[in-house]
Amino acid sequence: MRRFLIIFCVAALLISLLSGATFASFAAGEDNTMNRDKYGLHVEADGTITLRGEPFYGFGVNYFAAFARHVESEDMTTEEFKAGLAGLASYNIPFVRLPLSGYAASYYDVYDEDAERVFGYMKAVLDECEKNHIGVIVSLMWWDAALPAHVKGKRSDMGNPESEVVKYAKKYVTDVVSRFADHPAVWGWEIGNEYNLGADLCDKECKEFLWHPYESMPLDGVNGYDYYTSEEMAVFYKEIAGVIRKYDTYRMITTGNGEMRPYSYALYQQGKEKDENHFWELRWDQNSREEFVFMNELMTPDPIDTVCFHLQHGTADGKNRYVMNFRYFGRNMSPDEYFKAYRDTAKNLGKACFFGEFGDMLDMENAPDMLDKFKEVTSAISKADIQIASLWQFQDYTDEGTAGQKLEVLSDLNKKLAAEGKQGSESVWQPPTGDEPVYVPETPVPRTPNVEDDPEDNPLKVVIPVAAGTLGACAAGGAAAAIIVHKKKKNKKQ
Repeated sequence: MRRFLIIFCVAALLISLLSGATFASFAAGEDNTMNRDKYGLHVEADGTITLRGEPFYGFGVNYFAAFARHVESEDMTTEEFKAGLAGLASYNIPFVRLPLSGYAASYYDVYDEDAERVFGYMKAVLDECEKNHIGVIVSLMWWDAALPAHVKGKRSDMGNPESEVVKYAKKYVTDVVSRFADHPAVWGWEIGNEYNLGADLCDKECKEFLWHPYESMPLDGVNGYDYYTSEEMAVFYKEIAGVIRKYDTYRMITTGNGEMRPYSYALYQQGKEKDENHFWELRWDQNSREEFVFMNELMTPDPIDTVCFHLQHGTADGKNRYVMNFRYFGRNMSPDEYFKAYRDTAKNLGKACFFGEFGDMLDMENAPDMLDKFKEVTSAISKADIQIASLWQFQDYTDEGTAGQKLEVLSDLNKKLAAEGKQGSESVWQPPTGDEPVYVPETPVPRTPNVEDDPEDNPLKVVIPVAAGTLGACAAGGAAAAIIVHKKKKNKKQ
């Protein structure tokens, strides 16, 4: 009996740790977990995204303005986003990515002044999404520069958990996630938008890589600490993801990162050499494949379970030509290869992959072959086995011109996925019955590389799988659980 109790306690502790609870909260008996009905997208141990226990595939859209534009506007009503969401539903769009925050620091002034009014707008948007059966990947704090500007801090404060920047961010995320973690329309959580594209960039004259000044975000008094490194950003990501997991141990969490810069590793190395004034020199060497993997892992720290990237598909040089390949890892790569590099990296990390922004054709929007090229992009996404991708298209909803053409393409793709049983059914919007399927991976769970294995020290370490503590704990937990089940059966026989 004593042996059984020991095994049971060990198994319970492992299960608690794996579900996102900390040892401290476990020992204290605290449980803040919400979303017990398991609404939304979930990332399995092998990196597969599931919805109610079954793999989910879908093409969504970005709908930035649904909340952000209305909350600070005096002349916009909820009718705009209600009509927009109904329009997206008519095109079979299963989910949207949108911020439940504003853009500049002025938004947080509005929030501090009357949080309940802001929550009212959030609820109105989420309720309308639920009504139209559209899930939401919620981006929590859209622009990295807005937070420090609001609390009169510095962007590098992201790397200090005791800073006012991190404290305010954690309070905001606590308020939003604890308020809406039980809402069926929330399908996933995202920390922000493209923070990685500001990381490791520095200018000792403080003239570049800062931000366009807004009334609430002046450029007075900037210094080296207004630049931030990828390591400081990763600290912020980990802190915020930990807050999300305190309330929601189920839904996917992603960063909102943009494309991994082709020279991100060289910039990261330079950022590590910052001086006492938080300045450093820049270097623009191209990433190797190993360095690409390393940087994706560094910028997607646990408990974040989804690697994210954004990529547009025009040249923006007015030549109306489509970028047919990408220069990466020292060679030209097709879209199929490049997208698959992200998917394979995520898979090897045991994480999902989210193509958060795709399909803005930039200067090609009015080119005669735009639609054909857009279809090539969606085909490459499917070939790379990227399960979820969202079109960058909408400030405010429209289906006129090229926007409507793209929606028609996505509608057909989503109808096909639904017919193949890859998008669930209307039942995913109902409370669970207890009969939902349990996902079983078809292949062994991948083992993750170790982010501490810097490719500069040993490039091979990044690509050779090593046992991960979390996965080892999974195996131990499974074995302990199996022993408990065996004991119970034995007792029944007696």
